Amino acid sequence: MSFDHFILKQQYEKVRGLGDRLALMKQRIDWKPFIPLVRSVFHDDKETGGRPHTDELVVVRSMLLQAWYNLSDPELEFQCHDRLSFRNFLGFPEKIPDFTTIWKIRDRLQHEGIDVLIWSELQRQLDEKGYQVKKGQFRMPVSLKQILERNDIVKRKSQGKR
Repeated sequence: MSFDHFILKQQYEKVRGLGDRLALMKQRIDWKPFIPLVRSVFHDDKETGGRPHTDELVVVRSMLLQAWYNLSDPELEFQCHDRLSFRNFLGFPEKIPDFTTIWKIRDRLQHEGIDVLIWSELQRQLDEKGYQVKKGQFRMPVSLKQILERNDIVKRKSQGKR
């Protein structure tokens, strides 16, 4: 871990203490099913070399941030660099994908129909956990807020807090 990376994580601790709702979502979702879905659109050719592909979880989590906060590709790139809560949600990657990488990967996922599988898996997990999010509402930040507020209330009640 670089010194800069260490400093970012230290600064993030303050944000977490103030109540980072994205961190709660990051903990509640099982991310493993998404990895092979995204990996299927990468065509790594180790023999001829080439640039390594973007981390699969960074791709999925970027898609979620973009949908939940209704961000354009350039705005998503900016917010991922600017907001510590976004960086934490992405897993503090060494490299945040630029907006052209984001749209190229999203286009590949859409072309292969993988984006539908990703959203379906996310919805399945949310439904399984009893979260009240309807399909097609991911573009509304209030949906994410409602999910996480509900989780906060349940957590506080289980700890005997109000």
